Amino acid sequence: MVDVIVCMAMDSSDYRHLIEEASFGFVYHKLVYDDNGNAVDFHILDVNRTLEELTGFKKEEVVDKKVRDIFPLAGLAELDDLWLFEQVASTGNKRDYELHSRILKRWLRVEIQSPQKGYLCTFVFDITREKMIAETSRYFLEQKLGEPDYQRLTATLLEITGASCVMLSMVNLNEKEVEMVASCGASGQFDKAAEVLGFDIRKKKLLQDLNLLDGFLEKGIVRMSAEEHLDRVGLDAKQLERLREIFIPGEVAIAGIIKDDRLLGHFTIIMPENQQFKSSTLVDIFRRQAGLILERNQAEDQLHHQSRLQEILMKIASTYINVPLGEMEDTIRRSLVELAAFARADRVYIFEYDWDRQFCRNTHEWCARGIIPQIDQLQRVPFELMMPLIEVHKTGKPLDIPDVSTLPDGSFLRDHLMAQDIKSLITLPMMKGKKCIGFVGFDSVSEHYRYTEKEKTLLKLFAEMLVNMKERFELENQLIIEKEKAQAANKTKSEFLANMSHELRTPLNGIIGFTDLLEATPMNNIQKMYLENVSISANVLMGIINDILDFSRIEAGRMELHPVRTDVIDLVEQTMSIMEYQAAKKGLRIFYEIQPDFPRFADVDPVRLKQVLMNLLNNAVKFTEEGEVELTAGFEAIDSKNGKLFFHIRDTGIGITEEQRSKLFQAFSQVDSSISRRFGGTGLGLIISSQLVEQMGGSLGMESTFAVGSTFFFWVPAPYDPDDNPVEERSGNTTEPQEKGS
Repeated sequence: MVDVIVCMAMDSSDYRHLIEEASFGFVYHKLVYDDNGNAVDFHILDVNRTLEELTGFKKEEVVDKKVRDIFPLAGLAELDDLWLFEQVASTGNKRDYELHSRILKRWLRVEIQSPQKGYLCTFVFDITREKMIAETSRYFLEQKLGEPDYQRLTATLLEITGASCVMLSMVNLNEKEVEMVASCGASGQFDKAAEVLGFDIRKKKLLQDLNLLDGFLEKGIVRMSAEEHLDRVGLDAKQLERLREIFIPGEVAIAGIIKDDRLLGHFTIIMPENQQFKSSTLVDIFRRQAGLILERNQAEDQLHHQSRLQEILMKIASTYINVPLGEMEDTIRRSLVELAAFARADRVYIFEYDWDRQFCRNTHEWCARGIIPQIDQLQRVPFELMMPLIEVHKTGKPLDIPDVSTLPDGSFLRDHLMAQDIKSLITLPMMKGKKCIGFVGFDSVSEHYRYTEKEKTLLKLFAEMLVNMKERFELENQLIIEKEKAQAANKTKSEFLANMSHELRTPLNGIIGFTDLLEATPMNNIQKMYLENVSISANVLMGIINDILDFSRIEAGRMELHPVRTDVIDLVEQTMSIMEYQAAKKGLRIFYEIQPDFPRFADVDPVRLKQVLMNLLNNAVKFTEEGEVELTAGFEAIDSKNGKLFFHIRDTGIGITEEQRSKLFQAFSQVDSSISRRFGGTGLGLIISSQLVEQMGGSLGMESTFAVGSTFFFWVPAPYDPDDNPVEERSGNTTEPQEKGS
């Protein structure tokens, strides 16, 4: 159509009709030259109605005038680009380009043609909408690659719509409230309103409007008058009257941010006074994209929360494996405290079912500050009062009640929970095979809480750990009873071996649970997190299995030694090389010294000798936070064919008190339960090392000063060939000190 207009006679009626009806702006003008023949301005000869609408100037205000005389049009004409117009006027070639009009605040595409030399037809197309769509797309692409910026979301929407104010509110589905998280525009008016009302209306939590929610789900965008919007704010008549004196908005549009029929939040778009909302299509695109961003952000927050919950469970699993029976009750209480924080619960408790006597009792409870304990009142609760829970628990499924008020009126369960101000709760059965032996529960008193399926799965793992702990408690108690009755070591060994499968079940539950989560997750970055959990569980399990198998073989007298001619110097150096990485991670110096008379070759079991050295060195590195670890190897000849190999492992670690030494060589025990929680381990390493050394015919001992360090030393008999040349004194720094974490 542009080419048709240019080809027509400029004074024809057809031309006039096309120009006036065109959807684009049109300017017919000629160049104005200075005395040197340079173009310096435009002389406007004609404009159409669309250009009047774009600029706000009437035809009679601009025709027969120069652009420099009509300053606001400078933003449209861009006089800095006169050379471009001059080129078109002289050559007759068409040109087009885009510009952002500073005066009109619009994006424009300008096409220039010359019907005759010195005269120009300029066609102006408003491309603001297209630019906004492109800008919005680019913005959302950036948001998908980084953290969401709520303030920028509102600022972008303010620019797109031309509104006087845009607010972003997020919906708390648990509490059914709406809370504003960002706003842009009209800050002065809101500040004045806050002075009058005594609070900032932008920060006021409002109850969710169910009618509005239905409108969002049906239409996406709900439009209303300013009066109707103010009525929804939740102010009384006097407050509304005072607010209207300050703040008189135009039409209001509320755009719901919805993902999978779930309302995440909404934008409130307030137009200037007496203006209507006209950006439905753009805002619809914007709110949908915002839904993807906000959902992703919530998913990442949830993932972080679940990751922390996984760490807590892994820590609890490791603790439950090693805890002595006498510390079991305190350990369970501590685990309830840790889980309560990350399950966002105000009360956590454990119940046991007595199926023979048909009642249940509360065995453990933790309550947040201000929450009244209930354990004393819940010691013999008849089954008939707990049937809603029992019927669900018997199936092995959790009972999840997001809103207690929805339970049937008059039921014992509803009345009992409402009397404690419980808003939400979840209870997870403790299943021993197909039989439910109790449950663990989480109460939300301060606010409603809705558990995700992944959170339910993780909490179910905790319930399984409690079952394992109970089984272990029962089995080990039985072991003690049997030991006291029989007073026979063989009976103790057989009971211990019978319990080994239980010791492995807790880390196995961790592996199985986290693997299931990984299998149900799409292939993305989350895999790395789950794989780390699987790796941790696998390593813990492997260490336990190795220690337990060695310990059981030694106890059963089935550990066989295989001495062979061995390069013991090479064995020492290989062992130190293996420990290098662990020491380097902690910034420790680890080094060794081999004395001059130490033989290169001796008859020893290289696997078991290396195992003892590794155990002692590993402990030294584990319990040393700074300083050094040293291995010294020496030799004492007994006769021309036999001698003793001596080894000393010295560290600058935490040391051991005199009182703690009694536990040092006990199976499944460490000198302090806090050490198990802090450093991990099964407590079998030292006793295995001690018994291996004894089986080799030697002995193992230690010296230690608390907070200074420890030295573990042992010797083993070593037949050797006197023709082997003793070595010169050898030493080495396997690892020099370095920054931790480097």
